[in-house]
Amino acid sequence: MFAGILIGFILGIGTALGVAWYINKMPSPFLSHEQVAQKPAPLPAPQAATAPPEGKPKFDFYNILPGKESGPAKVAPAAAAPAAPSPTTPASESYYLQAGAFQKKDEADNMKAKLAMIGLESEIQAGPGASKYRVRIGPYQNEEDLKKAQDELQQNGIASSVVKIKELGQ
Repeated sequence: MFAGILIGFILGIGTALGVAWYINKMPSPFLSHEQVAQKPAPLPAPQAATAPPEGKPKFDFYNILPGKESGPAKVAPAAAAPAAPSPTTPASESYYLQAGAFQKKDEADNMKAKLAMIGLESEIQAGPGASKYRVRIGPYQNEEDLKKAQDELQQNGIASSVVKIKELGQ
């Protein structure tokens, strides 16, 4: 029995070596006959990264995301920058739907994924303390849109609560 194992082991190693030698000696099937006959040219030295021409857009991952404008980010001129809110500007109210508050970030991520499957875009906010995470949908400027989203959550079995946040006027 030992002799049979030894003979099988030797035949296996011999076969493996023969196949490896055969594969290494064969020309690559992906090269044309002219390329096989020629010695490969050395690779060119890497060039420094250059900025794309002004006419071509530079795409960025964050600009391609849903809800963002695709293409290069446009910089607003300094004159068009929003003015600092004055004390006389009235505060506007934004409404959010809070779909849950969790101790673990993984649980908050799961809820965010569940909301994405429904078609609602949400965000995870860190609450007071390092281990509390809130999943919120919004902001909504009017109560009609808020009610539609809340009804959709309720139809999918997700409890939510309305959160009203006052923001300084813009």
